[in-house]
Amino acid sequence: MHQALYRKYRPRTFDGVAGQEHITRTLKNQVSSGKCSHAYLFVGTRGTGKTTCAKILSRAVNCEAPVNGSPCNVCPSCRAIEAGSVTDVLEIDAASNNGVDNIRALREDAVFLPADLKKRVYIVDEVHMLSVSAFNALLKILEEPPAHLTFILATTELHRVPATIVSRCQRFSFRRLARSDISALLESVAESEGFALAPDAAAALARLADGSARDALSLLDQCSGGEGVDMPRVREIVGLPPRDLSIAMLDAVAGRDVKTAFELLDELYRSGLGAAALFDELSDTVRDALVMKLIPGDDKLLSGSASQDELAELAPRLDAGRLTHILSALSKARAGLTQGASDKTEAELCLASLCDERLDGYREAVLARLEALERAQIAPRVEQKSAPRARNAVARDAKPPWEEEPQASRREPVWSAAEPEPEASEPPPEISAPPPENPAPSPEAPEAPPPKPEPEALPKSASEGAVWPKILRRLREAGGMLVLPFVSNASAELTGDILTVSVSDSFAIDMLSRESAAAALRSAAEAELGRAVILKTKLSEAEDIKPVSQDVLDRLSDRLGDLIKFE
Repeated sequence: MHQALYRKYRPRTFDGVAGQEHITRTLKNQVSSGKCSHAYLFVGTRGTGKTTCAKILSRAVNCEAPVNGSPCNVCPSCRAIEAGSVTDVLEIDAASNNGVDNIRALREDAVFLPADLKKRVYIVDEVHMLSVSAFNALLKILEEPPAHLTFILATTELHRVPATIVSRCQRFSFRRLARSDISALLESVAESEGFALAPDAAAALARLADGSARDALSLLDQCSGGEGVDMPRVREIVGLPPRDLSIAMLDAVAGRDVKTAFELLDELYRSGLGAAALFDELSDTVRDALVMKLIPGDDKLLSGSASQDELAELAPRLDAGRLTHILSALSKARAGLTQGASDKTEAELCLASLCDERLDGYREAVLARLEALERAQIAPRVEQKSAPRARNAVARDAKPPWEEEPQASRREPVWSAAEPEPEASEPPPEISAPPPENPAPSPEAPEAPPPKPEPEALPKSASEGAVWPKILRRLREAGGMLVLPFVSNASAELTGDILTVSVSDSFAIDMLSRESAAAALRSAAEAELGRAVILKTKLSEAEDIKPVSQDVLDRLSDRLGDLIKFE
């Protein structure tokens, strides 16, 4: 009768356990020194060696001649435990024996001395499946067990084990096996079984196992059938899409070719494979491309789903932002394949959104579109302190006011506060007289040059209320209705870039000192003036803090009396 490879090649000593040296070294030292604990808790994902180490430890504590902390496997005790012919080592499946009555029966049997061995060992697998009552029944004997008793608890979900149980055990955390360790294990097993295993096939099986040695050996057993195992056979047996198809699919996504992507998906379905296998393969490939983008030159982090030459060809066409979007979209679509009415339709929707981010409303898609716009921008970014309004903007090559042709209906020129600074080659605006080389003015021009403009001077309309109603109107249009009541009766004075708002009471000053209210008012003022302003508030000089009128006090008193009567 054929025996499964993961059972046939189960390690029999601590030295044979792969990838868990930090645990096996401690257990060997405890067995060698005779300082074994009364309770152990083995935690880890599936196939990492929890049950294997529990079996080895149960033989080691009963072995008549341990070898460097590991069982000898030749003494009568070791052979009897391996054969399962003794009742002193008991394996319990907590998934099917999770009731309080099962634990009570265990407690009643545990007090008896071992019949054939030195210690009685209870291996409780999937201990997190016990009920609350069962955990409470186990707690007392786990806290103060007899000297001949050893508990070994194993679980894949530590968060479901009560803290009172965990605190009474020595906890060992089993790690996922590295892919290199799994590949070496598979090659060793294939050599022992007498069939060839290609290195790329071993790497693919190690990647599919996801850190589980048992899963890797089961996949190898499934693919071998007593024959050699290569990569095409692994893809055929396990159900992986061909590499050229997945690379072509990713190439179509990079080129935003929806038609080709749909044709490749249809070809995949005709071959009998589903979208789940394609999305898993694409996710691994995109993940490797992202790793190459972010950490160039580090090959140890690659999963090996695609060759480095293939990834190098795709790298220039996909930036990090779009790779992140693709990986996120594939993960979300992979999780939703079983929830939709048709997994093919779900796959087509995902591929369409990957080819055109406008069809995707997720944050990653929006970020990818923004990054594409930034790359497409040719003109350099120019930082500006303010954004002047179009009607106040002055061209860089415009002549200064004293060089312009005078007009009959024109008044004295006034400098706009939003005018950009003139270049070094042009005369500064502070010069009130024309340059010496300036030609003589025409007969229509005034005899004297215009007076020197004051740096802080503004149009009369800006300081005497013509702008303030416009600012209030912009505040109303922007939705600042919570701020408007406090400034509707106020007055404002604009001096340079400083907007001083005079209010009639201190409560309005307190409200305008809040960041949200000040930001709303400042935003409305800057939108109207076309430049950045500094907002200040003060009490009106004409009136100080207004006292509350007697009528208001009377109404409040009557209202308070009504409330007291209601209570």
